Amino acid sequence: MSARFSVKKVPRSHSKGIRNGEVLGGTALDAYWYRIIDKATGDFVGGKHEDEAMAMGECVRLNTRT
Repeated sequence: MSARFSVKKVPRSHSKGIRNGEVLGGTALDAYWYRIIDKATGDFVGGKHEDEAMAMGECVRLNTRT
């Protein structure tokens, strides 16, 4: 039986309101979150993790409970 939860690396995104003609700076190329995804539903579980190891630890904890 395969694991139900897995870790996915997703780009960080922030919504910003800008005025007409305003120029925004670029975003960092290495700006990512680590999210836990439920393979059964396709939904994200829990919050956003900055560290992949922390996300993996939480993922292992969730998989042992199911």
